Amino acid sequence: MTIGAVTAPHGVRGEVRVMPLTDFPDRFFELERVFVVKGDERVERRVLGVKTLSRGLFLLRLEGVDCREDAETLRGAEIQVPRADVVPLPPGVYYVFELVGARVITPEGAFLGRLEDVLTTAANDVYVVKDDGGREILIPAVKHVVRSIDVERGEIVVDPPPGLLEG
Repeated sequence: MTIGAVTAPHGVRGEVRVMPLTDFPDRFFELERVFVVKGDERVERRVLGVKTLSRGLFLLRLEGVDCREDAETLRGAEIQVPRADVVPLPPGVYYVFELVGARVITPEGAFLGRLEDVLTTAANDVYVVKDDGGREILIPAVKHVVRSIDVERGEIVVDPPPGLLEG
């Protein structure tokens, strides 16, 4: 699971600036190991130090990244942790990665498609569902529309409002 993105090197000793991409940024202070992912490369590295910077950024010192040139190669990389290390959420609240790929069906069992993404808007989240024909359906993620979510089965039951599926 991605928890941050390397924005730039910092200084000459290999430290990198990281923008947190998590609702729990304090978790950076508890990190012992992370995966650094850039393109097809995924390397596990020990975290040697963490500091807070201004504007909500963190400064990470990673094992094997010893100079500015090493740090520069990580620009744009994602900082990830294993799924087992994610912060537990309260019941009924889910991480996007837990939902993406789920089958989306109606209460009658009609298959609408698979969840591709979750958009965050000011009012509520919106589920982006893609049907077998490649058509996108935008479903508001509100209680009266999303009837149930079963992460184990990879299934979301929705009761779309009238007119949503037309067109």
